[in-house]
Amino acid sequence: MNCGGRERLATKTAEFARFNVTRSWRLPVNWSCLQEELHFWDSKGYDRIVMEHKAEKDMEKERIVDVKSAPEDAEVKASKPLYRRWKFRLCCGLGVGFVFLVGILFIILFFTVFKARDPIIWINGVRLADLNITYGTFIPHVQLKLDMNLTVHNPNRADYKYSNSSTIVFYQQIQVGHADIPAGQLGAGKTKTQIVTLNVQADKFLEGSNFTKDFVSGIIPVSATTRVRGEVNVLNIYKGHGVSYSWCNMSVFIVNQTLASFHCSYALHHG
Repeated sequence: MNCGGRERLATKTAEFARFNVTRSWRLPVNWSCLQEELHFWDSKGYDRIVMEHKAEKDMEKERIVDVKSAPEDAEVKASKPLYRRWKFRLCCGLGVGFVFLVGILFIILFFTVFKARDPIIWINGVRLADLNITYGTFIPHVQLKLDMNLTVHNPNRADYKYSNSSTIVFYQQIQVGHADIPAGQLGAGKTKTQIVTLNVQADKFLEGSNFTKDFVSGIIPVSATTRVRGEVNVLNIYKGHGVSYSWCNMSVFIVNQTLASFHCSYALHHG
């Protein structure tokens, strides 16, 4: 016999209890169904029925929530790869931009601050250190020693290294003396001054065709050529090589043993 199912049990039992207590009502009761329901009531219990009903409702709600949340989870999962790709592209773009800016900055600094510049070499002056004249039977002999004040300036932001160099003294295009300049190194922006002593060979003057005439006039014209070869190393990337030349003309006055008409010119050859 079908008496309406479990969901009607609580309602029917409450009605039966109310009418049975008051005894003022007389309703037609299906005693078979009532006995069956009371038997079910006694075996299960009201609390258990309520808990089962609540559990069924909770399960139904969970199914509804799962169905609703499934599309949202799919959208979140689909958006994650897009977010990762966007983040990867952003990082790559920032990295490329940073490298580009550093490269531009390096190029600007290389051609401005760290640009290889030519060293400056000049002669401050030449002093007559010693002049000794001896008269032979027919031809006088001249012993001459000159002190040359040489200055080298490095305008670069890197060290300047120069190799062994020399200064040569000429009389009428004849080499009559020389002096060695030892190799050295000059720091960035530094200036170095040194004295170079020139020893002149007396017998070499005799090879000049005008020596007797110049000696009689009391003025012996000489010239000195200085050659300095060096290099500038910029950040171990660029090495600039160059050779500096200086030509100085001067006159030696025999009577008062002094120098006059001192004049120098300079040139630089790259390579």
